Amino acid sequence: MNIKYIPIYTDDVEKQLRFFTEKLGLETCGCKNILFGQECTIIKTNNPGVFLMVIKQTKTNTVTPPIILSTDDCLNDYYSLKTAGVSFYNEPQYSPIGLGAEFSDPTGNRYLLIEERIYS
Repeated sequence: MNIKYIPIYTDDVEKQLRFFTEKLGLETCGCKNILFGQECTIIKTNNPGVFLMVIKQTKTNTVTPPIILSTDDCLNDYYSLKTAGVSFYNEPQYSPIGLGAEFSDPTGNRYLLIEERIYS
């Protein structure tokens, strides 16, 4: 498993995107529907395989966003982590981006384990 997406919530998406692109020199690389059924803009970082997700802050998504972990085999990692005593909020389920399951660490930080899939 690897960290893949770091969510960034904002009430002004365009301002946030200008900050990342104009001030930090990062580049956008598309949009995806990953969290809470919301489309978000993906920003490529200088760390290979790690991306920022810029998401419009709304009254319905005030829950602390999860750290997104990438996996090549969600079901295998889900069962391995569950066997190791990790507590999951849900069993793996399909979403527009792939197969995922959410869990937390002992202090309540949330994680989304995702196996990205292309359905077209």
